[in-house]
Amino acid sequence: MAKKRIGGRSAQLKMGETIAIMFIFFVLLIIGAVFYMNLQRTTTTREIAEAYELRAVELSQTISFLPEAQCTDSNVVRASCFDLYKLIGLSKVAETPAGLDLYSREFGTTTIKLLKMYPGESEWVLYDNQKEEFTAAPVSHIPIMLYNATSDKYYFGVLEITTYN
Repeated sequence: MAKKRIGGRSAQLKMGETIAIMFIFFVLLIIGAVFYMNLQRTTTTREIAEAYELRAVELSQTISFLPEAQCTDSNVVRASCFDLYKLIGLSKVAETPAGLDLYSREFGTTTIKLLKMYPGESEWVLYDNQKEEFTAAPVSHIPIMLYNATSDKYYFGVLEITTYN
């Protein structure tokens, strides 16, 4: 009978060891899963930010191809140039309900500001169609060249594009 007791105790020890090993395995599995989830969340956040930046660049390209914003010299479009007075006129048109409706297909729920940085500082809202309830509104800044046709001078400006989601 003594041998059965010792064998029973040995089996209990082996069973305890197996349970301890399984416990450690599941703890390591949970730690790995938490690490993986955090890594995925970081990657997803980065991809979302990149998507907003890409959308901002697309919007700046859309604006650059609008006849209302292009610099022209004898009906020849200058590359990477925005006409300052045309953009100011665009901001006045986009303030009206008809103008907002006209540009909403291209710009969606965004706010686009023109910031003249040098020389002097000025700001105009080119388009403003905010979402009523939004969770985030990343802002992208895109440097541009502004042309003043009246004085035949170039200025440094920035398009500030806020995308609502």
